[in-house]
Amino acid sequence: MKWIIRIICLLVFLGSMALIVTGQRNIGPVGLLTMLVGLAGILVLLFLYNRKYQ
Repeated sequence: MKWIIRIICLLVFLGSMALIVTGQRNIGPVGLLTMLVGLAGILVLLFLYNRKYQ
């Protein structure tokens, strides 16, 4: 079960990075929104990782 969660987290991370990279190519509000969604994905992963150490 742990490896399924790790694979899901890896896919979310790769998807978030892809959103950030494609958002940098688009100039304007649409690109900014795309990058913010990617950043939110990475921040959610960091929150879930740090939650077990509190």
